Amino acid sequence: METRNKIIKAAFRLFADKGTEFSIAEVTKEVGIQKASFYAHFTSKETMLYEIIDREIDNYFFEIKESNRNLKNIFFSILDYYQDSEVKLYFWKRLLLFPPKVFKDTLVKKIADLSLKRFQIIKDIIREYIEEGILPDQNIDKSAIAYLSLIHGLLSSSIIYNYRDRKNEYIEIWQDFWRGIGGKEHDDA
Repeated sequence: METRNKIIKAAFRLFADKGTEFSIAEVTKEVGIQKASFYAHFTSKETMLYEIIDREIDNYFFEIKESNRNLKNIFFSILDYYQDSEVKLYFWKRLLLFPPKVFKDTLVKKIADLSLKRFQIIKDIIREYIEEGILPDQNIDKSAIAYLSLIHGLLSSSIIYNYRDRKNEYIEIWQDFWRGIGGKEHDDA
């Protein structure tokens, strides 16, 4: 199992760097195994990629706990998920911008379905905040889009401007966003 995990780790990094343009030979060289050893763990590059991408989708969507029903916690959970791993950020950017066509009907659809569920959760939280008087009445769809766009923009800017630790800036950005949508003092403030 240790060799399998080393293969997965190497291929994850190579996918983040090169997309699907990396070879099995590059993976085996990085892991320090023969090509035949690769095939003892995976039947093909595609099956390996499927497992890697599927595992990362699950890690991302299920590690970010949305059950706490708190916009601020979700905001920071998503940003923190990428804070410690530039490779994860590049992996997701490459996956979303240039998804392997072979996985269009499976993994890409899974990402879209889970993203729609997350969008609905964000809208539900905003709706609850409006009903509780924490937020003023507003267009829920637009507020949810602004929220997710802010997160995606911050993640993209960390690639473009090569930012490392922006935790303090994220706190200030969150406060500006919260005030911008009319948020009142609350656990999310």
